[in-house]
Amino acid sequence: MSQNDNPTLASLPAQIAALTETIPAPGQSRGLDEMRRLEALNAARTLVAALESPVERIIRDVVMTPPILMALRMGVQLGIFSQISQNPDHGVSSREIADKAGASPILVDQITRLLAAVGYIRQESVQCFKPSTLTAVIADPTMEATTRACFEIGNLCAAKAPEFFRKNSNQFPSSATDTPFQLAFNTQLTYFEWLGQNPELAKDFQQWMTLNQQATSNWVDWFNVQEHILDGFHVTNSAEDILLVDVGGGEGSYLRQFMERFPGVSGRFFLQDLPHVVSSIKNDTLPGVELIGHDFFTPQPIKGARAYFMHWILHDWSDEHCRSILSNIVAAMKPGYSKLIIHERILSDTNGDVASASLSIMMMVQVAAFERSEKQWRELLESVGLREIRFYYPPASGEGIIEALL
Repeated sequence: MSQNDNPTLASLPAQIAALTETIPAPGQSRGLDEMRRLEALNAARTLVAALESPVERIIRDVVMTPPILMALRMGVQLGIFSQISQNPDHGVSSREIADKAGASPILVDQITRLLAAVGYIRQESVQCFKPSTLTAVIADPTMEATTRACFEIGNLCAAKAPEFFRKNSNQFPSSATDTPFQLAFNTQLTYFEWLGQNPELAKDFQQWMTLNQQATSNWVDWFNVQEHILDGFHVTNSAEDILLVDVGGGEGSYLRQFMERFPGVSGRFFLQDLPHVVSSIKNDTLPGVELIGHDFFTPQPIKGARAYFMHWILHDWSDEHCRSILSNIVAAMKPGYSKLIIHERILSDTNGDVASASLSIMMMVQVAAFERSEKQWRELLESVGLREIRFYYPPASGEGIIEALL
């Protein structure tokens, strides 16, 4: 029996269309929680894989992905997303986009054609476009900064990686000064040193980090902070009662989440980062938080805190560097009382997810580091004397919590 004679297969397009109509629009719950959404998403991807031929899949990944990435970057550069999102009713023509950007109409036509094909804008008529569900999102300044940072830096590093590994006999990068990043940018500086000399991209990078913090599940909503941090906290109404030190905490998003979730909790809060980061923070944005310029490769000045919190720090560094960072914190911890709370990805040893595996690759090609599995985390933390190491996973997906005591 042919597929056309099979009633189930013949009606498959209609079944998929009908099912799509039942899915909540972005921002509407309609009973679909995050866990079920992710399960449904994985099932949908399995369906696409079943319908797509192997050749179609390979062509999509190898041939089509690079121009799509370029078109997204050009969409930001030409102001395509911002113009269209600002004119949702009557739309924007290719000519209007070209005139405002001072660009070639043919170039704009090439870019908008692909952006419409992949759903980032919606074609209303010939060379006239209106917003799709993605347009206003990618037009947001933080998302535009993320697009610039990822394309300008990460995409170039990934493109240069095969050449780098061919030259070094396909060995893991030996140090943060010998990665595809140095080859891509013809520099001897590390990734972060180079960012320090390129302030515009450094600003984009910081916005990207802010977006990552907003996109991940709020750790204080699913991790039992009361049990693991607040219970057992020595509250003596002393000015020396230190509850939480956010090490390398950037602009303080995670401290803010903590304080909003537990308003009025006793204890002192510290935010640490490099002096130029801390000096850019306005005091009124983090009331009740003490700001300290600190390099985590130097001794930790805050002793005996209940918790030392780190998010997205250790995945930037090799095991050797991580041991140096951790040793400085361990030296400040009070045995049996202080806790190290690490908020990072915990890789699965089997059937890993695309996001974590991709991020681990980018750490390798930019800073000679990688995301770690539970086994690798345990080995690293035990090597600096930490014990009672426990792992906690978020209810759906994203970054977990590693807790350790001295």
